[in-house]
Amino acid sequence: MTRSAPASDRDALVFRAALIAFAGAIGFSLAGMLLMRVAPGSVALVGPALPWLMKTPTWVYMLALPLLAFLLYRADFGWRRSVFMLVWGAFVGMLAELMGTGTGFPFGAYEYTAFLGPKILDRVPYLIPLSWYAVSIVALDLAARLGLPRTQRIVAAAGFMLLWDIALDPAMGAGFPIWTWKTEGFFYGMPAINWLGWFGTSIVIMWGYEFLGGFRPPRPTPRAVTVWIVNSAFPLGICAVAQMWGAVFVGALALAIPLLALAAATHHVAPAGAD
Repeated sequence: MTRSAPASDRDALVFRAALIAFAGAIGFSLAGMLLMRVAPGSVALVGPALPWLMKTPTWVYMLALPLLAFLLYRADFGWRRSVFMLVWGAFVGMLAELMGTGTGFPFGAYEYTAFLGPKILDRVPYLIPLSWYAVSIVALDLAARLGLPRTQRIVAAAGFMLLWDIALDPAMGAGFPIWTWKTEGFFYGMPAINWLGWFGTSIVIMWGYEFLGGFRPPRPTPRAVTVWIVNSAFPLGICAVAQMWGAVFVGALALAIPLLALAAATHHVAPAGAD
């Protein structure tokens, strides 16, 4: 397979700017949450600007994440394939979320709060589907570096998505509610079926990347690992600020597993193709 030309200097510059905005939004949000926790009186200092100061960094984070993912792989995949993967990942994620908020399948009964603004069909915030694309394509890249054949790569990537949710759900469901569960679950309010739904939805997304989008392992870059690590800081930080130490421990362990798997994989194993 012929590789696309390396990303342009312009792409690299945009990536760096997006990464700075991404990390800055995470840092600003966590610092603000910590300040409100240790010094509640500080809220009075910002007055009516508080909702804007709370929501804007989150919106920056959720817009920067898919932009980073797109820029990571545009040069390897080309424009057409890159756009397909963005549309596929977001579309499948959107359908799963609409089903989940409407029927309780496949994640369990839940609903989104108003924090993220306008919603698709008044149920799913518009920015949520883009997160499915962003994290799933990075997860597939990390799984591809393990030298697995295609079917195992799909399963491993879906597993990495599940590991991300183990850290994410306590933060967004209990620590700083972006969604609320309508049933009492075993893990900070989350029901066990949610993890099955995450794994199944991720399998569909990875299958589409592989068999419809023609995914081939991109050239390894440390930037993908950087995005994974920086992105991990947000849910873990929220859980820490909320003093949900069990979620911090379990979430950190879950998010470290893909990195440990990469460290254990031999650097001499060639990326596997279709099986």
